[in-house]
Amino acid sequence: MKRSNIYTIIATLAFIMLSNSACDKLLEEKPKATIALGDLDPILLEQTIIGVYEPMTRSRGRLWESTVGLGFELMAEYADGGSVQLNWSNYNNVMNAPNSMSQPWVTLYEAIGRANLLIANLDANTTLAENLKKTAYAEAYFVRAVCYYFAVRVWGKVPLRLKPILNSSDVALALSETTAIYDQIITDLKAAEAALPATVAESKAGRATSGAAKAALADVYLTKGDYQNARDKAKEIIDNKATYGYDIEPSLTTVYSPTLATNKEDIFSLKFSQVQERGNFMASYWADSKAKAAGFSVSGNKFGGIMSQAPLIRDWDNNDLRKKLSVYNSYLINGVVTAAEVEPGIYDMRMGKYRDPNAPIDTGNGNDLYFWRYADVLLIYAEAENKLNGPANAYAAVNTLRRRAFGISMTTPSAVADLPAGLTQAAFDDMVFRERGYEFIGEFKRWFDLVRTGRATAVIGAARAAIPTPARKPVPTRFLFALPDLELQNNPLAK
Repeated sequence: MKRSNIYTIIATLAFIMLSNSACDKLLEEKPKATIALGDLDPILLEQTIIGVYEPMTRSRGRLWESTVGLGFELMAEYADGGSVQLNWSNYNNVMNAPNSMSQPWVTLYEAIGRANLLIANLDANTTLAENLKKTAYAEAYFVRAVCYYFAVRVWGKVPLRLKPILNSSDVALALSETTAIYDQIITDLKAAEAALPATVAESKAGRATSGAAKAALADVYLTKGDYQNARDKAKEIIDNKATYGYDIEPSLTTVYSPTLATNKEDIFSLKFSQVQERGNFMASYWADSKAKAAGFSVSGNKFGGIMSQAPLIRDWDNNDLRKKLSVYNSYLINGVVTAAEVEPGIYDMRMGKYRDPNAPIDTGNGNDLYFWRYADVLLIYAEAENKLNGPANAYAAVNTLRRRAFGISMTTPSAVADLPAGLTQAAFDDMVFRERGYEFIGEFKRWFDLVRTGRATAVIGAARAAIPTPARKPVPTRFLFALPDLELQNNPLAK
């Protein structure tokens, strides 16, 4: 059974977060509240750091594992939520509804708040060894940066909270411009990069490393269109991959194993376990009622599927192992080929990337959720290098992944797998975008790629022209979500 490395110590938070409310009278007009950590010693510090990560990996937190892992994948042009998750396919509805992302907002800011609280207490601490404080700061900065990187791409301007909320007067905070948010993300990631270890023990799989901070920085730079820094940071990881223990895993089943704690392609992922309420729901969300017999999950919710007519899926080579792993329309049950359950006229394939038929319950699937794999680094490098200098030195990064996808040696040129030589800069950029679609299907990156590359309208338009019910995929009229009502109601400056 995979270890639960990040968030199985939720109960310790009751001892970590000590809340002291001081009210002279029950109805005093100016209630005072303080939140503080106990005196930090090495054991309590370690438990507190785990508590900073916990909201991100909380199985019922409706953040990455649920809302993002499922919802944002359904926003891809090739996916449809079917009769159960219709709103996620209709971009305009879900983005205009202020409360569609209210629960993720709460969980996200809880993680940010815990990071801020740890940073503040480290600032005040005079007893811990400096090396322990240095790493603790770095992990808090990393978590805060990851959370704000998600927030700025989803909502745009948000409150940039860098200090803990100690009383009601701290709640009012104006929205920060996106440039300021990105500047803070980069500042935090640089601090994390400089202080985090290159590797961690397997027992700490899921904790941030300097390589994870570098990969995050490369991704942030790519999103900002800063191709020089994106290229350089990705190249730094590639040139020093042995230092961080990174490489491409030859087997896709290793990458998506529900039982392995980690693998050499894993740069940063949310860790889930085959334990009730400690697992990733994705295997069950995507599977149908025959999930167990078909070998996908202990149960299936049928929360959407894949449309084979969408150009990305339609044009996908059937010999690509990524396709065989990721999408299907039939399965073997007792040696008999059986049609998967689909919704005719809506979607005709299921998503199969997450599989854990041995999970104890649907809340206990052990599949991890990747933020960054070594594959990300290769494709970030390829995209940025091509943008700067053309494709000549970018081919190898893409071809490595394509050779893995076709089951051949990743170091041997292949007429079957390799991209055609002589592509123009624009054509190569299109190929990298396509490869990102194939490599990261099911990993909630497609919507962000559509938006950051300016392709959303064209790609969704092309899908609309091919899928059976175009009205279910309207051309987007906005690309950012509305702020949740709870923030607007509680924060008078969030306008």
